[in-house]
Amino acid sequence: MNKKWSLLSLIMLFLFLAGCTTNRDAANDFPNLTSNRAHSNIDFELNNRAKDKQHYVEDDITGQNPNFLDLNRTGSGSESGAGNHAIDTDKAKQVIADTHEFVTDSVWIKGDRMRVTVYKKGSFSNRERKADEVRLRKKLIEALPLYNIEVRVKEDQR
Repeated sequence: MNKKWSLLSLIMLFLFLAGCTTNRDAANDFPNLTSNRAHSNIDFELNNRAKDKQHYVEDDITGQNPNFLDLNRTGSGSESGAGNHAIDTDKAKQVIADTHEFVTDSVWIKGDRMRVTVYKKGSFSNRERKADEVRLRKKLIEALPLYNIEVRVKEDQR
């Protein structure tokens, strides 16, 4: 019984001493919080991390899989690339104009959704309207694959 306690005491002493020793390299990784310079470095690093964290996530996600949406194109307007909606709207209008069959009424983009409304001369049945919507939607998806595109064709009887 005495040997068990002495062995247990020796192990406990060894663990205690191992916990009390410091590794100088690990101790130098932590800044000295008493100096003003250390505070400014910490503040700079924290602000920098918070500022760039979203961009790191966006770059990481879009770089992994080409099927993910390009997140640089969304945002409040202050993000880089947020003005691309106008470019995409113009691209959609150009695709519609190239058909020489439809006239653009409106192109709306909200997030990853694009709503397109066009006019077509003459009158036509619902079946013809649906066929035109499907055909135009396919052309728009080829040109702008990042969007969920909804197309509406209306009669232009002017």
